[in-house]
Amino acid sequence: MSTARYFGELHYWRHEPEEWPALLAELAALGFTGVETCVPWSVHERHKGVFSFAKHLDLASFVSVAGEHGLAVHLRLGPAVGAELTAFGIPERVLGINECLAVSGRGTPLWLPWPTKMFPAPSFASVAFQAEVATWFVALGEHLQGANATVSVQCDRKALGRVAAFDGDYHHDAIAWWLDFDGEKPAPRAYKEDEMSRSLSWVRFAEEYESRAIAWLEEAAGKAGMTRADSCERLHVGGAPWFPVVSEEDQKNSVLSALASGTAEFTLYMAVARERWAGEARACEWIAPLLATLREVGAHTLRRQTPIVVIASRAEERAALASCALDSATSAVTEWMGLGPSGHAELALDVSARRYPRWLDAVREALDFVEVPYLLLDESELHRIDASTKAVVAPTLRRVDGAVWGALHALGITGMPVVIGPEVPVEDELGAPLGAQGDMPQGAGLLAAESLEDREGLAADLLGLAGELSDLWIAPQTPSATCSPFYDDSNRVRLLFVRNRGEEHITAEVNVDVGCVLRDGITGEEVVEEQGIAAVPLAAFATRIFRVEASA
Repeated sequence: MSTARYFGELHYWRHEPEEWPALLAELAALGFTGVETCVPWSVHERHKGVFSFAKHLDLASFVSVAGEHGLAVHLRLGPAVGAELTAFGIPERVLGINECLAVSGRGTPLWLPWPTKMFPAPSFASVAFQAEVATWFVALGEHLQGANATVSVQCDRKALGRVAAFDGDYHHDAIAWWLDFDGEKPAPRAYKEDEMSRSLSWVRFAEEYESRAIAWLEEAAGKAGMTRADSCERLHVGGAPWFPVVSEEDQKNSVLSALASGTAEFTLYMAVARERWAGEARACEWIAPLLATLREVGAHTLRRQTPIVVIASRAEERAALASCALDSATSAVTEWMGLGPSGHAELALDVSARRYPRWLDAVREALDFVEVPYLLLDESELHRIDASTKAVVAPTLRRVDGAVWGALHALGITGMPVVIGPEVPVEDELGAPLGAQGDMPQGAGLLAAESLEDREGLAADLLGLAGELSDLWIAPQTPSATCSPFYDDSNRVRLLFVRNRGEEHITAEVNVDVGCVLRDGITGEEVVEEQGIAAVPLAAFATRIFRVEASA
């Protein structure tokens, strides 16, 4: 069995080298299998072309000490690493070079309003910025020569906090990328209803922009001799001091909910306290027993049984971004405003885009209500539909991703049950008419328009798609409870997560195998079944993890 990646985040440069052995030993003792850290460019390069790796900046030594304690090491190179650093760890001298900066739709720098100091975003398309990053990566690669660590790079508009359609980047090198992507058309700088196709293409280009940025960053890291690997999903323990305080109990429930949803490997951010952060995993009493449980049952090798695949349309999501009435507002702000059930999409001028999140949520809530496990995919993940899939549900309104529409037609030909609707789409993701390709997939069903207000009826319809399901590992008598069983290769349930979606304390009545015992993976508390029912106490919005064992 491969070693699971259960990493803890520790920032080497924020601690003296004398502290590293004890901190890393503590992480190993808690059950972490590795340590992850970001590598801030601005900390290592205080003056142009002068890179320091001495004392607390000796990353190679940190990697070596981690290895002595049996910990794998993963390095996040950024170059915008975040970590509550000024300018996210990009040297201010680099951000003082106009040619390195992203350009807004108004021709100005694209300012990022992050504490503790606003800063202009870099242009990842800028040849000048790429040259600066390459020089930094070469220096880092030379320092790490022979070190046993993997690296990953980042270019995430959401992390930078600027995701509006026409924020940018209008740097001349970015425009060259755009022309290569879309031909001769000028880059749009504002939404126009009669030019929706161009707006959709520009939003789609933002995804292409990130892909191209990641490609050259990975190439630069590879040329510098560093070994690339994907980073794990980061699960927060604690938070930045300028955000609302989250209780330790809520942090635990957040981590357990992520695991219940299928997160197999992860990095707990942060494992060790530091400046500009409140909270740390090593101070949480639930961390060590949780990691022990995950390791002992081989949790990363277990699987959920998901008979239903739900496909989310990025076509409508892009249309919501393109037609947003408040283009400069970030989703973080609009979600906080509580605009309505569609969140940020409530600001969409396009009616179909504004309605779509309601339908996607309705389908997901209906499946949760009848405790039918499902897998949520977008058009980039269609390869995950396999022989274990019993049916595919793809809510559709005006538009659909071409790749999704083609896949749905192919699945219909094989006899796979497919459900779309409540409308048959007429446009693809770029606003082009589907034309002859617009027929419904063979044998497909159509969601009823009234289903949006009839969740129980929708749930009953979707339940029928799942085929014959086991009556075990569900809590049908406790409507606010949801169960997530995880199976081994022998089709035996080894882990069970039980969640309370409600705001009241409940006792979930879970159908289980006769003779089994549920052992809380954190407290060790036993819940013994009686006549095939396990009574699981749950606080409001709580999630619990159980090992499923045979009774003695």
